[in-house]
Amino acid sequence: MTRAERIKNTLQKTKQRRKAQRPVVYELKLQNLSKRKTEALRKAFLEAKWLYNWLISDAERLNIPANKVSIVDVKIGDTYEQRELAVLGSQIKQEIADRLKDNFRTLKKLKENGHKVGTLKHKRFVNSIPLKQYGVTYSLDFARNRVRIQKLGKFRALGLCQIPAEAEIANAVLVQKPSGYYLHVTCYLPKNSHGSQNPIGSAVGIDFGVNSKLTLSNGLKIDFEVRETPRLKRLQRKLARSQKGSRNREKIRFLLRKEYEKQNNRRRDAQNKVLAFLKLCDAVVFQDDNVKGWAKLFGRQVHSSGIGGLKSRLRASLETAISVNRTETTTGECFVCGKEHRLSLSDRAIECSCGWKCDRDVNAALVILRKGLGLDPEQAVGLDRPELKPPEREAAARILGSSPYIRVSFPQ
Repeated sequence: MTRAERIKNTLQKTKQRRKAQRPVVYELKLQNLSKRKTEALRKAFLEAKWLYNWLISDAERLNIPANKVSIVDVKIGDTYEQRELAVLGSQIKQEIADRLKDNFRTLKKLKENGHKVGTLKHKRFVNSIPLKQYGVTYSLDFARNRVRIQKLGKFRALGLCQIPAEAEIANAVLVQKPSGYYLHVTCYLPKNSHGSQNPIGSAVGIDFGVNSKLTLSNGLKIDFEVRETPRLKRLQRKLARSQKGSRNREKIRFLLRKEYEKQNNRRRDAQNKVLAFLKLCDAVVFQDDNVKGWAKLFGRQVHSSGIGGLKSRLRASLETAISVNRTETTTGECFVCGKEHRLSLSDRAIECSCGWKCDRDVNAALVILRKGLGLDPEQAVGLDRPELKPPEREAAARILGSSPYIRVSFPQ
């Protein structure tokens, strides 16, 4: 068997194995960095930018094996100088070139589908370096909490305890953030392994909104917002007054990125807690609303909550999630008889001739739950009496109440 045939067989076995696995990304932080290691990491991201800009300057250079490139031309002012790639490993160089080829293929497909596309531009800085092969480009030492990266050395890593023993480790990405350097490791776990979770409730329907971001069919309402901090607004004003190209402007831009990272971390933490609570339910039914259209009308209320990102993460990370088409009528439909009503934004309750009277958001969540389960109004027996059970109330207070940015309203 030739080498090409062995590689082909290995890829086929991997594809077959991936069908029974689910991908999980773990974030490790590189800590206790000395001046020498910090300088090596800084130089690696600088060289990655040099190589990327050198390749994008002439597309014909993508035909050259990137792992053989050791010297590139870097623009300094109005002239070009030759710089040596002393820190980047051969596989890292090749993966940067492959990433650029994927970008060109994506732009080509978009253009063929009728989209208006531009060109790839030079980058001022690179924030991520791909590490393609575990055991070669990088490796993990669980006993000593160490990470080894090709040509960069060994680093102490915080968070290796997150990776379970049955995980199959794949590729990783070295990420540079204002708060430090991180390693995002992609692992594959069996689909039936979800940790030690104890389900607390049956199926639940979710109605996304602006006032209450999530309204559950059991009457629970969850609202969360992470607004811009006063410090962020001050930095934005300073940046607007600073002189372009000055060192002070670059310093303010760095502080802005750091403040934006804190804000994104707070928003993502709120999303993680909401997802952790929803994972305790047997099934989660939600409607595929056009959140992007809401942002044009309500702006800050939608942007500061990130419900669009929560909806996409709910679809991607929750296997028990069921999506209802966005064209289905939910808010104005009576849960009991299915009669449609015209409700304005000021109408906070729905009253039907059949005798059904309910909060409009809870009614919408119940309709979403009924349609997600494929039930007709006469078949949805028992769903019209939602009840927040004590385990659900306790879990909501424990998980959601631990975030200062989440407000929970329990049904009376």
